[in-house]
Amino acid sequence: MENLLWFKIRSKRSNPSCTYNIEFDARKQWPQCADIINIIKNQGQCGDCWAVASSSTFTDRYCIERAKKGLKTPVSDPDNQSSDDEILSCTPSTSGCNGGSPYYAWQYMQNSGVVSGSNFEQKTGCKPYSIDPATPGPNPKPQCVSTFISTGQIWPDMAVSEAVNTMKAEIQASGPITGIMDVYDDFFHYGEGVYKRTTDKKVSGHGIRIIGWGTQTCSGKVQPFWIAINSWGKEWGMNGVFMIAQGSDECKIETLGAFFGTPKV
Repeated sequence: MENLLWFKIRSKRSNPSCTYNIEFDARKQWPQCADIINIIKNQGQCGDCWAVASSSTFTDRYCIERAKKGLKTPVSDPDNQSSDDEILSCTPSTSGCNGGSPYYAWQYMQNSGVVSGSNFEQKTGCKPYSIDPATPGPNPKPQCVSTFISTGQIWPDMAVSEAVNTMKAEIQASGPITGIMDVYDDFFHYGEGVYKRTTDKKVSGHGIRIIGWGTQTCSGKVQPFWIAINSWGKEWGMNGVFMIAQGSDECKIETLGAFFGTPKV
């Protein structure tokens, strides 16, 4: 996945009036973790979506594993957010702000664990995000520490229908997963509704969190979709959240693979 440093959020496109049926949303399934899952990151001038999406997914799943055991995970506690910065700094076989893969991020977390760390503005936890979203910045220097998790993945190039069912089953069982999609030029304009690309101008691959799914009905036509969270701040999309067509491998979201792990609690 490449760097997206040049992008600017432009005017948002609105869809015609449609109705939506949310079939599954991790924030509703585990309400104790809604505030955690709703944290919207801003990767700023750094192509580290692969690290931010993976670390955020870990944070979501850490909360969910605790919720399953009746434990609370307050969003105000800095120890309850894993460090995007450590994943960015320490993951082998990646290029920091110039790109990387969630596969290596999850392998790193399995082998080395991850320390706590909030966003740039809060500056809390062991290793908060060191890159100011408003300005360009150098890659942070590695400072690695540890906690073990077991990891898994949905393999790339799986048949679309099989991938959809496997992704749904994993999200239902354990919470959000780290997905990968291709980004096209019109994705920067996204404002609301179910995204389907309208251009052939591909920009890069991109790491995201997938947290649920549902259906959109417009003029009697039903379109399944994924609910996903981006890392471009709350000014983009629906306060940082978006919906993307499901079941048709839109932007290769179902055939580029998905990644996840189960934190030890």
